Amino acid sequence: MLTGDRLRRAERLMAVQGEMRRLAERDLAEARARAAALESDRAALLAALAGPAQATLPLEAAARRLRGLAAEAAEAGRLVAAREDALRESGLAERRAGAQVGRLALEHRREAERREILDRLDALATRGDASLP
Repeated sequence: MLTGDRLRRAERLMAVQGEMRRLAERDLAEARARAAALESDRAALLAALAGPAQATLPLEAAARRLRGLAAEAAEAGRLVAAREDALRESGLAERRAGAQVGRLALEHRREAERREILDRLDALATRGDASLP
């Protein structure tokens, strides 16, 4: 395969890796927002239980809600950790693709320079006044 074709394929791969990283960043931000919302709900419920309106809240219902929020928060924490791992992997894949593009671009430039030198040598060799025997 020609180095130009390989370079174009690597550049496309790098663009895809960049898009995947951006999607992973968005997913992580959404997971963190969900975890923060759950923590806010928990804090609001605890504040209501500690406040003067505590007598109007059924304790059994509040305890069930707190347990539910704790379970949801634990799941959200696991999701955040998984999304952080996915983002880290996506970033590494993007860096690897970038390094590959850099190597292929260098190889492509060297190949072009080599072809140019060979073309010049061929032109010199085919001229009638060449000093080669």
